[in-house]
Amino acid sequence: MGIYELDNEEAYQAEVSQCVGVTGYHEWFFLSAMAEALNLKFSAFGVDFEGRRLGVVPMLFRRRGPVSTVNILPIGCIGPLIRGETLRGGLVRELLAGVEPVLRDHRTIATRWAFSPGLNVSSEHLAMPGFEVSEWENYLIPATKSVDDCLKAMSRRRRQSIRHNERHGVSVEGSSTEEITRWLPEQVTTAYKRQGLEPLYKPAEIRLMAERLATDPRMLWRTAKAPDGSVLGLIGCVIGNDRLWAWLMVGPPVPGISAQTLCYWDTIKWSLSRGLAYDMGGVPNEGIRKLKISLGADPETAVTALRVRPKVAYKAGIALYRGVNRLAKRRNG
Repeated sequence: MGIYELDNEEAYQAEVSQCVGVTGYHEWFFLSAMAEALNLKFSAFGVDFEGRRLGVVPMLFRRRGPVSTVNILPIGCIGPLIRGETLRGGLVRELLAGVEPVLRDHRTIATRWAFSPGLNVSSEHLAMPGFEVSEWENYLIPATKSVDDCLKAMSRRRRQSIRHNERHGVSVEGSSTEEITRWLPEQVTTAYKRQGLEPLYKPAEIRLMAERLATDPRMLWRTAKAPDGSVLGLIGCVIGNDRLWAWLMVGPPVPGISAQTLCYWDTIKWSLSRGLAYDMGGVPNEGIRKLKISLGADPETAVTALRVRPKVAYKAGIALYRGVNRLAKRRNG
């Protein structure tokens, strides 16, 4: 078993190009932006086994006092990335076993391996001690569909919503840097509070990510606007080799207007006209599932393996981390 670190973008991307199921979220530019914004350590390793290269394992470590977690993030698929012969040969476990020394060095007590949607990674491949394997739904509009086919596949209500919004002068256009870096971060936080949920990103984190990614040519940013130019919604997507990956979409509720539907419809047309499938991501709740189905998206399965080792130590580490933070705050106060 051999392991080697990929410590620069050129080496990393060269290895990733040999793997299957590569998503926009696996790109060096996106992972490094996330690491900087969330104060994580980004490392990536290639693994060899019996003279074969198995794949690439990107890892984003978060320190929790004396311990760390890896890839516990609000992104569906971070990796590992697998070569086709590795998948066909049933060597996924060997790939993951190759990075165990790195996890031990970082005192990693919570590990999440999230595989790309559509890959034929079975529970049998991941039957490793301590890991709990689960499946989740991802929604996709295939590149083989035409724009007309997609429109016909939508529910009648969704088509009516698109026509209604367009008749009322709502349009979608390229986002400005100011809209991405100033309007977007506040809306992300507000959207989660409105649902009574803890935000996936802190305001400072999403602001830093927006600043890093706002002008990157590998991102697609589109804004829905009212006739008076006011912003109704904004969507950010990662442009991959074979899919457009819908990463983030926000906008306040507006009576009679569905900016969300128009943003999706605009980016669906953008991707299909360029021969790209449109990946709409997962479904955090039943309302989002119904929306994506009504837009004509097809479900596919993605697999995640999670290990918390041991659970008692993990809880103790988190408690210690929080206790130290509270003590520091009292001292600083």
